[in-house]
Amino acid sequence: MTIEVLFAEVCNLCGDAQNAAYLKQTLPDAEVIDTSLPDRPFFADHTPDMIYMGNMSERIQRRVVETLRPYRDRLQELIDGGTVMLFTGNAWEVLTKHISYVTEKIELDGLGLLDLTVKTDWFDRYNGKVLGRCGDIDVIGFRSQFSMVHGDNSQCAFLKVERGIGVNPESKYEGVRVNNLFGTAVLGPILPNNPLFTEYLISLTGTQAQAAFREQAMAAYEQRLKEFRDPKTEF
Repeated sequence: MTIEVLFAEVCNLCGDAQNAAYLKQTLPDAEVIDTSLPDRPFFADHTPDMIYMGNMSERIQRRVVETLRPYRDRLQELIDGGTVMLFTGNAWEVLTKHISYVTEKIELDGLGLLDLTVKTDWFDRYNGKVLGRCGDIDVIGFRSQFSMVHGDNSQCAFLKVERGIGVNPESKYEGVRVNNLFGTAVLGPILPNNPLFTEYLISLTGTQAQAAFREQAMAAYEQRLKEFRDPKTEF
């Protein structure tokens, strides 16, 4: 199994580097390819089983868009072909049509793989929790972001939100799922906090594996799920 981790040296905010670390612990025999920002991506010439990219600053986000722009059609081909991808935090925003950086007065066309737009405002930060469902799996996590996504993702959402917000405060649909591409603002990091989703994600590659430290991870997950369902817990 081959996992490509994109730009980990700069796409690692809010603990998201631990998503890649957890995949390595869960799949110790997997070949993990760490692609640095200036490098030609492995996926440009090969088909990895999974691609992961984590949360980043707005400045880095603009560099990532331009770095990936030459591979836009290849990414579309991989999405259409069912390659498993997980983009967390604001990483998946690079796939949208347009990003408006209000504070910096910068406009940027994204890769245009998703029919959505983004508005980023440094004076309007959102911090909160999220509880939602991906199929029959409960997913929990945290969010800390300057950006909100706009457009209709109701037919391609990653989560139907039970508590918290969706892609923006007026939405109850969080993130996107297109074939085996998962894009989500959920931090936490999402994989160690959600061992059942981790196992499901891996299963989409055709591999079966138990999440690392499963007993402890499940105990923590179930306790947090109980807390998130408690009406006294603020979101």
